[in-house]
Amino acid sequence: MKRAFTLALGLGAGVIVGAYIVRRLDDAQRAVQPTNLAGNAGRAAASFSDRLKAAAAEGRVAAAEREAELRGRFDVPSLRETLGA
Repeated sequence: MKRAFTLALGLGAGVIVGAYIVRRLDDAQRAVQPTNLAGNAGRAAASFSDRLKAAAAEGRVAAAEREAELRGRFDVPSLRETLGA
C-alpha cells in the first residue's frame, strides 16, 4: 500500500511539473514568433518616441526659464524687446 501511494504521488508530481514545463515552453515559443516580436518592437519604439518628445518639450521649457532668468540678471533684452515687437 505504501509503495502504491508513493508511486501515485510521484506520478502526480511528474505530471504536474511536466505540464508546467510544457506550458512555459509554449509561452516562450509564442513570445518569439515574428508577429509578436514585431508588435513588441513597435510598441517599444512608440513608447520611446513619446518619452523623447516629452523630454524635448521639458528641455525647451527649462531652457526658456533659464534664459529669462539670465536675461533678467544681466539686463539683456530679448530679440522681441529689441525689435519693439
